[in-house]
Amino acid sequence: MSENEKLAQEVKAWRAEAGFTAEAAAKLLGIPKRTFEGIEQGRGFPYPLLLRVAIQINALSLKAMQEQSSQSD
Repeated sequence: MSENEKLAQEVKAWRAEAGFTAEAAAKLLGIPKRTFEGIEQGRGFPYPLLLRVAIQINALSLKAMQEQSSQSD
């Protein structure tokens, strides 16, 4: 499996878990929607490490928000 394919799988899994549309995910990451769609299709991204870090940070933020929400209920 190529690096681009691995990145595509990671991005798809992150988006599915978070429940984002492609448009919302792209906006959250600060990249154009077409670029995001290309990443998911395995076309790659010039900065895969930065993208992975951004995804991890956003996933941690979402988890923290969910935990905070469940504690206040």
